[in-house]
Amino acid sequence: MNETDSLPTPRLSLSAALRAGLSSARENALPGLVLWLVAMAVVLGYYFFSPVTDALETLGALKSRGGFLYSAIATAIFGGLIPFFWRSAMNRKSGQSSWPVRPWQAGLFLAAFWAWKGVEVDLFYRFQDILFGAGAEASKIIPKVLMDQFVYNPVWAAWTQILAYWWLENSFRPASLADRALWSSIGPRVLSILISTWGVWIPMVSIIYAMPSNLQIPLFNIALCFWSLMLSSLTKEKKR
Repeated sequence: MNETDSLPTPRLSLSAALRAGLSSARENALPGLVLWLVAMAVVLGYYFFSPVTDALETLGALKSRGGFLYSAIATAIFGGLIPFFWRSAMNRKSGQSSWPVRPWQAGLFLAAFWAWKGVEVDLFYRFQDILFGAGAEASKIIPKVLMDQFVYNPVWAAWTQILAYWWLENSFRPASLADRALWSSIGPRVLSILISTWGVWIPMVSIIYAMPSNLQIPLFNIALCFWSLMLSSLTKEKKR
């Protein structure tokens, strides 16, 4: 859920949110399938192909040593900077205005926002391990997925991301954070985005939780980056 162009329009009713979410979910089906295949290839490679196992164990060791600092830096890069540079390049190619603020301001904001999200997701994954236990058993994965997609996302993750990107797209104007058009429709906005992404991210986080704890953030970052780039490409193609 990292592409601001896919956010609902300012005034959104519940029925419109449902229609928008379902329509987006249908459009997300193919890129979602590609994302699952890539993630499954990574997981199968980890368990059955020794070069991939060695590479991922090296990455996992780096994550274990780096802790929250690794999560902040890696997520800032994969969730913020790579999609930022991709969107900027695509907009220059199409001759469109790239950002509502100076590019360096947008890039710095996205890097900071996703660094915070990286630490937040790392804390959430650790909390899940404490709550349900670490391991790839279905009895541990299923409650983690339910907590992730039906508690953490609607209660916190979705609307804070909407708020952050709304602020960016409104040129960081303080008054925009109190805009009635935003807050009067925040519920439908969250619902629309959740519906549009559940079909993709419920299987995706199931795959992530099947990995060892020190590889969950690296796989999350790969999925987040790949998903953002696909949505950015599809959105620009649809506009053209």
